[in-house]
Amino acid sequence: MTNATPARAIGSILAELPIAIGLATGGAVLLHWSPHGPADSATGLGWTVWLIAAIVAAAMRAMTHADHVAERLGEPLGTIVLTISAIIIEVAAVCAVMLGSNGDPDVARDTMFAVIMLILNLLLGVCMVVSGWGRKEQEFNPQSSHAYLPLLFTLACITMVLPRFTRSGPGGWMSDSMERFVGASSLVVYGAFLFMQSTRHRAFFALHDVAESQSRPKHREPPALVRSVVLLVLALVAVVAMAEGLGGRTRDLLEAWNLPLPLGGILIALLVLAPEGLAAVGAARRHDMQRSINILLGSALATIGLTVPAVIGIRFATGVTPELGLEPPFIVLLAATFFVTALSLVRGRVSVMQGMVHVLLFFAWIVTILDEASASV
Repeated sequence: MTNATPARAIGSILAELPIAIGLATGGAVLLHWSPHGPADSATGLGWTVWLIAAIVAAAMRAMTHADHVAERLGEPLGTIVLTISAIIIEVAAVCAVMLGSNGDPDVARDTMFAVIMLILNLLLGVCMVVSGWGRKEQEFNPQSSHAYLPLLFTLACITMVLPRFTRSGPGGWMSDSMERFVGASSLVVYGAFLFMQSTRHRAFFALHDVAESQSRPKHREPPALVRSVVLLVLALVAVVAMAEGLGGRTRDLLEAWNLPLPLGGILIALLVLAPEGLAAVGAARRHDMQRSINILLGSALATIGLTVPAVIGIRFATGVTPELGLEPPFIVLLAATFFVTALSLVRGRVSVMQGMVHVLLFFAWIVTILDEASASV
C-alpha cells in the first residue's frame, strides 16, 4: 500500500510524456532546428515519421484531457470543449500543410473529402462489422442520424460539389462572394446544430437515457479541472507547432515517390481522426453503436462546419485561395456514400453486411485515386 501512491504518480507522469516530447519537437520546428534535406532521404524520411508519430501521440493525450474537462464541466460545455479540441487539431494540420507546401490549393478539399470518406465508409463500416459480429443487428436511436445527415449532406454539397458547377471560375474555384457565403453558412449552421444538440435535442443522441445511465460502468473520478485544462492546452500547442513541420514535407515526399497528391489529404485525415476513430471502434467493440455514430457523424459535421470557415478566413488573410470543388469521379463516390449511408442509418439498426458495403466504397475510392493518377501520367 505504501508504494501505491508513488507508483501511480510515476505512471501519471509517464502518461504525459507524449506532450513533453511534442512540445520539444514543436519547439525544434518553430526554431528551425529540425533536419533539412530531401524528403525521401534517410534523415528527411525519419524526421517525417517522427513528426507523424509525435502528432498522433500528442493528439491522443489532447483528446483524453478534453474528455476529462468535458466530464467536469458537463453539458453543453463538455460537448463544445470536445468539438473545439478536435477541430483545432484538424485546422492546424490543414492550414500548416496548405501554407507550408507553396500554397497548395487542394489540401483543404482533399483533407475534408478524405475525412468524409474515412468516417462514412471505412470507420462506420468497421464499427458496423465489429459491433454486429456474432449478432443479427445492432440498434441505435435513428433520431441522431436524422439530425446529422441532412446537415452533413447539405454542407458537403455546397462546399465540395457546388463549386465545380458555378461559373465564378474554371475548375472548382469560387468567387469572393461565393466563398463568403459558403464560409458563413457553414459556421452558422454548425453553431446552430451544436446549440440544439447540447440543449433541447439532447435526447436525440442517446439510445435510452435511463437505461444507459444505469448500465454505464462507473469510472474513476476525473483529474482536477485546472490540471486537465493546462495539459489540454499544452497538448494542443504541441500539435499545432508540429503540424507546421509537416508543411512542405508531405507534398515533397509524395512527389519524390511519384504518388498521387490526394494521398496527402488522406494522411492528414488519418492524423486528425486517430483519437476519435479509435474511440468509435472501441465503443463498437462494447456494442455501443449509438456512441460510435455520435462520434463519427459529429466529427464529419464538425470537419466541414468549422474547417471551411477557417480555411476561407486564411484565404482572405494570406491570399492563398483554396480549390474546394471535387473532380467528377469523386462527386460520384460522394453521392454514392451519402445514398448508402442514408439507407444504412434510416432504420436505427445496422448489420455486418451493411458495414461490408461501406468498406467496399472506401476501397473503391482508393482505387479511383490511383486510377486517376495513372491516367494523368
